[in-house]
Amino acid sequence: MEEMVNSRYLLMLLVAAAMLLPPLLAWGEHIYLRHGDVSGKRRVLYLLLYFVLIHAVVFGAAHVRGVRGLSLQTVTLTYVIKHLGFGLICALIAPFFCCLILESDITPHGFQKYGRRLFKDIRRYSQYVVRSAGAYLRAEVVNSYLDWLWWLIEPLCMMLIYTFIFGYVFGSSEPNFSVFVFIGLIMWNFFSRNVSYSVNAISLNLPIITRVYLPKYMLLATQILVNGFKLMVSYGITFVMILLFRIPLTVHILWAVPLLFLLFLFTFAVGTFLMHYGVYVKDLSHVVGIVLNMMMYLSGVFYSMNRLPAPFDGLLGTFNPMAFLMSAMRDALLYGTMPDWGVYFGWLCASLVIAAVGLYTIYYNENAYAKIS
Repeated sequence: MEEMVNSRYLLMLLVAAAMLLPPLLAWGEHIYLRHGDVSGKRRVLYLLLYFVLIHAVVFGAAHVRGVRGLSLQTVTLTYVIKHLGFGLICALIAPFFCCLILESDITPHGFQKYGRRLFKDIRRYSQYVVRSAGAYLRAEVVNSYLDWLWWLIEPLCMMLIYTFIFGYVFGSSEPNFSVFVFIGLIMWNFFSRNVSYSVNAISLNLPIITRVYLPKYMLLATQILVNGFKLMVSYGITFVMILLFRIPLTVHILWAVPLLFLLFLFTFAVGTFLMHYGVYVKDLSHVVGIVLNMMMYLSGVFYSMNRLPAPFDGLLGTFNPMAFLMSAMRDALLYGTMPDWGVYFGWLCASLVIAAVGLYTIYYNENAYAKIS
């Protein structure tokens, strides 16, 4: 009886979170885009607007899929978590359109101006990013006896450690477990290294940004290119291992390209935000380190999402972007199955929105970074 009461309290808590968190996120993003220049009365009206708008979209989508007649007595944990996840994605996207309609200072012309500036900067500074990444890679191995072989040795050694611990000590039953772990490990290393770097990217490159103008996100793009090169080297090892273990290759291996694109985009999007706030919050690197450690164990680096009890297996694999990307990549390379494209396009839209807001934030504040750092 006590367990039933506790589970009911947990369900009620999640229902409250699903109802309140998405509107609050959208409301906060709206205020953020306006740089806080919104009167108190309009803030309340915007919060009510997003509450009605987001839940109308979420409940409407559920109604179309045949979910009807819900009540607090019949609602399930799976539905509540899906409601929360879909609501959060809607909350990321909705403020852009609402700001265009409701805010006279935010116009399509303003977005076009930033867009033109972005593409102009990419054309102008792309050679710097490529040359800087090449110089960093050469400097990394210049005094090393094994040279670029370290880019192969490090992930291979980590794969052997995880394979021994989770494959033999804990008895994982995943087929081709060595390749399974290696795919998850190289994707996680790419994400975590870039995210960790982004927090201190401005302060580490003060000698550059104080002497010449450089769009600050180019610093992150350089690091992503460096780690992206190492990722491609590791994927070369992955294909060699697939051939050695005689894993059947199917046409679904081509889905690795759009999955890698999403990995790069999501990493860049998260990094732009952390670049900005890393300038103002000196302890952010410690917080990010803790979050990354927690996220690693929740992303299925060395286990399959199927090992989790329902409904957390599907939900975590859907609403944790790294867990989804790792599972989808393993499905494409090892098991010959197609990723869930509904989830893919949901995270693609969310990553584009996060990247757009992050770039807007950097452009708006970049003149102050050198003074504060």
